[in-house]
Amino acid sequence: MKIQNKFCLGIASLMLAAGAANAQSVDGKIVPATEEEDEAILFKVHDVAPVKARGSDMVTSCDFYITFYNRSKKDINGAQIDLNWVDNSLTSVILDEKKESAEKYADGETSDANYSYTQEKNPSQLTASVDMPAIKSYKQITTKQNIKTDRCYALLENLTINVKSCAVKQTGGSSVAGNESCNGLFRFVSQDSPEYYTDFQKISYTTQRNADVKARASMEKEMEEQYQQTVRNMDLLSQTLAEIK
Repeated sequence: MKIQNKFCLGIASLMLAAGAANAQSVDGKIVPATEEEDEAILFKVHDVAPVKARGSDMVTSCDFYITFYNRSKKDINGAQIDLNWVDNSLTSVILDEKKESAEKYADGETSDANYSYTQEKNPSQLTASVDMPAIKSYKQITTKQNIKTDRCYALLENLTINVKSCAVKQTGGSSVAGNESCNGLFRFVSQDSPEYYTDFQKISYTTQRNADVKARASMEKEMEEQYQQTVRNMDLLSQTLAEIK
């Protein structure tokens, strides 16, 4: 039946849309900020872990998680941000190598007087580009990230942020894109701050992901049941019409 086919396509579209929306949903709601609290999108870096090459002890990259908490009245439709760390742990080694290069240059060697092998192979600045999913007001979400470096310890230090793009949801579902719409909202929370322990839900990335899958499966099941009931009703209607004829 044409009506049944159209309905089936409609249900399929709704289920796909619901799945996409729920893929980034958040488990639970956090108590809204008080009047005294300023609005912000708080975020913290945690659970940093080295990733080793297969069959080797060599660290090739670092996995880490970022938890965002939208402590504002604005629904955010997503954002692109750069996280920047400065690793000063190799400063003394770099200075010693540059001093050695300067001495060689002074002795007549044709080399760069300011050269440091360590600095060349291990830049002091580490950068990770992050796509923050949509996040509703007073909600929290955790994303898994990876950065190509063997200095995982540096990710536990303070960082600076560059908001490349951000979209604030407006009335009616439209978005206002641009850094200005999120200007000053993003705020990094370090382990030294009380907010690191008090302003975030105690929920792991795995727990959140499992909750998202469960919620999506429940919605799909409910929509499938509604579809099957509608098909049964249409069959009954067809039977009734056939008997009338």
